[in-house]
Amino acid sequence: MMDWLRTGRLGNLSLVRSNLPALLGLFLPLVAGLATQPAALILHLATTLVVTLFWQWVFARVRKQNAGTEGFVTAVAIALLVPAEAPVWQLMLGTTFGIVLGELVFGGRGRNFVHPAVVALTFLMFSFAEIPYRTGPELPAWTVVPALVLLIGSGQASWRLLLGAALGIVLLGWANGAVEPWAPLLGGSVLLALVLLAADPVASSSTNWGRPIYGLLIGVLAGLFSTTGAMFGATIFAILLGSIFAPLVDHLVVLVHMRWREGRSG
Repeated sequence: MMDWLRTGRLGNLSLVRSNLPALLGLFLPLVAGLATQPAALILHLATTLVVTLFWQWVFARVRKQNAGTEGFVTAVAIALLVPAEAPVWQLMLGTTFGIVLGELVFGGRGRNFVHPAVVALTFLMFSFAEIPYRTGPELPAWTVVPALVLLIGSGQASWRLLLGAALGIVLLGWANGAVEPWAPLLGGSVLLALVLLAADPVASSSTNWGRPIYGLLIGVLAGLFSTTGAMFGATIFAILLGSIFAPLVDHLVVLVHMRWREGRSG
């Protein structure tokens, strides 16, 4: 593994640039987390980074390929979005489950259909109910603003998708009689999950009309699931299901567009 690090096989410059907006966007949430739980976050971050780099190195060696840097974003996201009391051994299991079964077995970044951090968080929520994984950490919403700007500005997140997700959450809250149906969007952990995980360009819809529909689906599902649990956990489950149906949403959008064009041409 040291030879792999010395020879620079952490990915080429284009991969670094593609991950840079997300990594820069995670800076303020990291600072906020370190200000409240420094020891726990440092330990969690070290754990997720080591586990992620290890499995990327293993799969790269088996496939005789160079390892990428996309795992850094996944590792930081997992470390940020788990509670401070999460045991290291659970974090090792969850990160392994997410990075291996959520991404590497499909061939790596760009071939997966669900974000590996979503897979890891879902695994932890279902497997270890005694730890409050579903509540999410307390992150100030303003710390997510740079990530929102950077990811939308770089084209790695769709404003149409995020607008659809926000609309779905607000509509469900309004339908359920919430006094402030927009309140879930003021939580930093929920907002970060939407910006970083739901709007992931690999695991989300890729058509212009499919993106707001996909976002609306996630928002509606999150609103429905939150009636029986915490909003953060509901959002993660909604992203998981939404990612599974993203190809179907795009397929239906393309089908409708083709039928519309056929109708116009007679």
